[in-house]
Amino acid sequence: MNSFEDIPAAIPSLIDAAMVAFDADRDTSRRYLMRASALLRVRRGACADAEGTRPLESRGGLLAWQLNRVVDYIEAHLAEKIMAMDLADLANVSVGQLIRAFKISVGVPPFHYIASRRVELACMMMSTTREPLCQIAIACGLCDQAHLCKVFRRMLGMSPSAWRRTMPARDTEKFKIIDVTAFAPTHQRQNIYAAGNKFL
Repeated sequence: MNSFEDIPAAIPSLIDAAMVAFDADRDTSRRYLMRASALLRVRRGACADAEGTRPLESRGGLLAWQLNRVVDYIEAHLAEKIMAMDLADLANVSVGQLIRAFKISVGVPPFHYIASRRVELACMMMSTTREPLCQIAIACGLCDQAHLCKVFRRMLGMSPSAWRRTMPARDTEKFKIIDVTAFAPTHQRQNIYAAGNKFL
């Protein structure tokens, strides 16, 4: 980040909330800090992609309760199809207002944030499990391995398999073997992808 103006408008309120909750509820405090960290990572990536653009205005973003509700929903439903209308309903705004206000608050549009979080989840699964990419894609809310590859390459500039090969050699005995498809909804487990009003 090049300047203070590049920091998403939601970050100060998340840090303040973490400080208030720190003594009474460490789990809540940690959740606020993790959210602030995720927002900063996504914003840093957006700044790298669009270097030289003017900073976003800090006015007109989502209110704290709206942002918390939308981000909580996204985090809880990463393995599912996330629709713009559902997010807008959570914040009690129109889809257009949600997209504009989310970008002001976070620094990137909702679909970019969702894609970034899904790629982060895929990276975590690839580095901690031996599951095939097709199952990881479904567990991350993507319709198939090709969709994962497309989103992953757009975000990181390489394929998931190439990224996985760059990981340092580890003791494969310690890798977890989990049924990642258990995280995905039934319709995705059957590789049925319903088109509609969606971000990804």
